[in-house]
Amino acid sequence: MTAPEEILRIPADELRAVQDDPTALELRDDLHAYVPALPATTFVAVARALQVEDRLELVLPHASPDQLTALFDLDAWRRDRMDIDRARVWLLAIVEAYAAADKPRGALTDLVTAMDPELWTAALLPGTSVFHLDPEDDEQRDQAALAVESLLSYESPDGYFIIAVPDTEIGRRAVQIFDRIYADDLELARSLVNSIRGALPAMIEEDLLRWRSGRLADLGFVAWEEAMRLLRPLDVKSARDAEPTPSASVTPLHSNTTLVSLGLRAGLLRRALAVLTPAQQGERAREFTLLVNELMAAQRFEPGDSKLQERAFHQAEATIGLGLELLATGIVDPAEVDNVLAGRIAAIGLRGVFRVGYGPLDKVRRAALALHREGRVSLSRTGSLLDRPWGPALAALATWYPELPIETTSNAVRPLAGLKDLARATELIAQAGALAALTFAGYSVDPAWVTRVDEPERLTLGDLVRTAIVHAMLPGSSGALAPLSASDLAWAAEHLLRDGRLVPALAHDLRARCLAIGAPQHAEAFAPLLTRLEVELAALEHDQGGDVDLTKVGSLLTIQRVGVWLKTGLTAQT
Repeated sequence: MTAPEEILRIPADELRAVQDDPTALELRDDLHAYVPALPATTFVAVARALQVEDRLELVLPHASPDQLTALFDLDAWRRDRMDIDRARVWLLAIVEAYAAADKPRGALTDLVTAMDPELWTAALLPGTSVFHLDPEDDEQRDQAALAVESLLSYESPDGYFIIAVPDTEIGRRAVQIFDRIYADDLELARSLVNSIRGALPAMIEEDLLRWRSGRLADLGFVAWEEAMRLLRPLDVKSARDAEPTPSASVTPLHSNTTLVSLGLRAGLLRRALAVLTPAQQGERAREFTLLVNELMAAQRFEPGDSKLQERAFHQAEATIGLGLELLATGIVDPAEVDNVLAGRIAAIGLRGVFRVGYGPLDKVRRAALALHREGRVSLSRTGSLLDRPWGPALAALATWYPELPIETTSNAVRPLAGLKDLARATELIAQAGALAALTFAGYSVDPAWVTRVDEPERLTLGDLVRTAIVHAMLPGSSGALAPLSASDLAWAAEHLLRDGRLVPALAHDLRARCLAIGAPQHAEAFAPLLTRLEVELAALEHDQGGDVDLTKVGSLLTIQRVGVWLKTGLTAQT
């Protein structure tokens, strides 16, 4: 067996390589020593990947009880409830791997005892009925068999129990697990079955959840309340004035192993870490890992979700990078930037630098929330009345950890990676507020129209603006918005388009209204509203009678979209 001090000596870049290609383990002849040396989180990632490849025999027979417990902690829970189906998948994989590896009798018993028998009880309990038998009483056996005839039943090899489960995939897994445990040790199996007979599910799950929370905290997944301390901004001045610790060294580093193992992108963070000593790099690498886990906990990410872990990694990297940009502002000598930033990292740690970077993110978040609550831009969800890109941007920026939407996709987001992204986020919020002002003040749209349409969830402020633009140009228009009729649209198509393009007067009017509300700088950002109006008017279709077909009009507010309101209004007048 590998000595404890040797377990920690697997190089970080080697751990990363194993996680990237777990099937490479089949080339090793020391799995019995190498697998237990894997850190818990690395082991879980490797096990997940090998499950997909159907190669779990490479790790499960050699894993330590602590590693297998971590596997359950990270992959068999959904928030504060055990995922029974997922738990049984792993339990069955473990007992099958032990059987295939020709483990000696009692090895499985030792594992169950070391892991925590209550975990096995909790996973096998739901849907499982146990009937105690007297081996000498055939009548009792027949009655029990009759009671479970609609279920899948399993009679224990010692003849003391009939175990019945639903005849489903999840139920059959339970039977297979019981069978393997009985094959290993009758005494353990009897103890497990008896614990199921007398178990109180709520109490067991509560106890397991408490123990799991402690183990997750050891891995850096602290309670939500504690994790939220990470999202407390630290002002730049305090960060600059913080006294460095005695270990703050800026000795140049020639080896790049720790940086590669972290997988950081080239930038200020990587450059600043490269100035630290190898010992300091190792310390910061561990701090970064804990920070990622803490950030996951703050956002209530599932601890075992590898995709969310990768997302939190990039969030932490981006926010620390932003913090370093802020700390680098004002440094006169470019040659001293890396050394100064390395000193700040040594003084306040990566966690402190993260909080510096989170400061402006928090201001952006608060601005987004203020607009959501007071700007008349939301209905069913945050920013739901805003057109793209403002609606998705407001929704992404109003969360505890603000992010930017990737504008070429429907719902993907990315962290704010620097001052340029911060400026873009600020600009999007300002434009969203200006669009609301343009709608309700610039074009004097009555907000009541938002609730009068038949499908409010499909309405955007852009729809109201384009409708108001057309309505304002109609002959005899009073200026107040009203739904467009077929004849209104026919007139607009004839008089507002010239050779398929909108007449220039509409763009001039839009700029004038932006100036009137004090937002002339955003007029160009709203130009796509005119482009869409141009397309909508050019694409009007007509019905058999020659009138504009209102059922095939784009998103303009027409009498077709307020049918229920019109009917209700007419009824109220009679």
